[in-house]
Amino acid sequence: MNKPSSTQLNFDTRIEPRTDFFLLDSSTIPPIPTTIIKQARAIVIENNYGHPFTGSNSNNGMSNSSITFSGIKHCPCHPMDCISIPKKLISVRSFNFILIVLCSNPLKATDLRIDEAIPLNGTRHIPVFVRMADQLFAKAGEHETFCRDNAKRSRTVNRKAVLATLKSKSQKSRKEVNQLVQSLENSGSLQNPQWFWIVNGFSCTAQPDAIIQLSKNPSVSFIYLNRFYRPKSKQSIGMNETQAAAMQKLLELRTATHFAPAPPTKKSNAQKPKIPWNVQAINAEQAWRSGARGQGVTVAVIDSGIIPTTSLAKALWWNKAELLDGKDNDNNGFVDDAFGYNFTDENGFLLEQNRFTSHGSACAGIIAGRQAPKSRLQTGIAPEAELMLLKGSFDLRALEYLLLQGADLVSMSFMIVDRELGHIRGLYRNAFEHLSAAGVLALGGAGNYASGPRVKPRGQQIGIPKDIPCVVAVAGIKQDRSEVAFSSRGPCFWENVAFYSDHPLNKPLSKPDITAFPLGYPTWNHPPKGMAIKRGWKEISREDGGASIVIGPAGNSFSGPHGVGVAALMLSVNNEINPWQIKDLLEKTATDIGPKGRDHQYGAGLINAVEAVKQVIKQRDL
Repeated sequence: MNKPSSTQLNFDTRIEPRTDFFLLDSSTIPPIPTTIIKQARAIVIENNYGHPFTGSNSNNGMSNSSITFSGIKHCPCHPMDCISIPKKLISVRSFNFILIVLCSNPLKATDLRIDEAIPLNGTRHIPVFVRMADQLFAKAGEHETFCRDNAKRSRTVNRKAVLATLKSKSQKSRKEVNQLVQSLENSGSLQNPQWFWIVNGFSCTAQPDAIIQLSKNPSVSFIYLNRFYRPKSKQSIGMNETQAAAMQKLLELRTATHFAPAPPTKKSNAQKPKIPWNVQAINAEQAWRSGARGQGVTVAVIDSGIIPTTSLAKALWWNKAELLDGKDNDNNGFVDDAFGYNFTDENGFLLEQNRFTSHGSACAGIIAGRQAPKSRLQTGIAPEAELMLLKGSFDLRALEYLLLQGADLVSMSFMIVDRELGHIRGLYRNAFEHLSAAGVLALGGAGNYASGPRVKPRGQQIGIPKDIPCVVAVAGIKQDRSEVAFSSRGPCFWENVAFYSDHPLNKPLSKPDITAFPLGYPTWNHPPKGMAIKRGWKEISREDGGASIVIGPAGNSFSGPHGVGVAALMLSVNNEINPWQIKDLLEKTATDIGPKGRDHQYGAGLINAVEAVKQVIKQRDL
């Protein structure tokens, strides 16, 4: 088709026309020729309030006086389902700009607020996430604005307000689309809808026709190809007899020893804990002397579970309203969630199931491991914090659960770098920004993709969720402060992601954020065997519950918990400090390493517990 010239349509000269789009100033344009109007596939209008309209040409033509566009995504001040544009567009005085899309091709996903990775042909049910328009944060930059506007409010106040807002928006949107969703369910074109509020929307599987219908609803902002889709969860179930017995033993360990031992005195020096070098190197011991030991802080640990040993059992958060009896005693929808919940298996079984290594035990022990009965080693940076155990990476229900159960921090070792995720990255950024606003800081290792067989190019070494601006990504360095070859480097990019394209190639996001130690110190694990011995793992002490303290495991999965532990120390001296303020102080108080200033290898530098705690106390006492 022949494109009209800019002279013919009197383009606003401040905007350069693109291939299929023309931006017109409605106060100056002349009538548009009928031949062009008939070919308009869609229209976007921005009114004087700055609210956008979008819609598609419903009749692919025009009447004697106007052309009608339906499927309008209306703004708050002009609620409408369709709009007729007069033939003489110069008379449309209520709009600042009119954008007409000239396209003779078949309808595309991009015309309908649909992820372009979703095939719109055939009848196969496709896993999708339907994002509603009414979000606390609708696009990039809104989280940062919230942080500035609410910096003087306490974390408790922010948490209460944000949680209420997230739930309210979800309930309202659900009512708005309930009739459509039920109709599509009844027809069989939509199956297994599951609603969320951490991001206002729902997951389901749907046929292309249903996806198109949903995209036209004014309450829907975008439909993602759900690359992390899980079928709608079956009802929470109890554990089998073996699992229940094992968890009961864990409960006995927790209840029998749930008080942390008192800090040693000169008279009780024989029982003084042994502190590993990595805990000393980040100045955690000095921070303890100021009264910061993690007391009153709950850390959610999304990982593989733990070995039932006393030092970890004593550190567990305990939901005392729940009994391990196969029932949902506290009526929260989760059976046997005494110490957290297993979203993978839909039960309360949270012990390590890998017989060779226990990633979860190592991470939990670095954060808050208590003194070991036999060796007296105390691996925990925040030895009085409590650990809420969760299984189910990339499960939005886990984020909702930990927020409702009062977690202050979340430790995450999971990350994806080797899969094309497309727009779905934005869904998880939306979730973690909402989580941050609600008072929970997320932290984790930056990854191990800078060298070796899994090496990735620069800009692709730190993946979701550690590439999210409000999430703390922790890199690694050796004890002698020399480089760890595998430690992932930044920067990260956000480009061509719906709602989140604020860090393109010419404006990269600085990552990682801080640095800690990924190897060379004692951690909790299974006794080494097989490949672990071949890799040089060394048992330091055989402890109770089938657990050992081992030197050998390596990776930034173990750098991340250092940041979590220090954040817990900070919260233990001021529980009202907001997540973004904790992140800021972790970076400002870090000891610079590598090139001067912040860099893409070490971020702001090596984490410094005592300086971070000092700054929190200083700000608290102002």
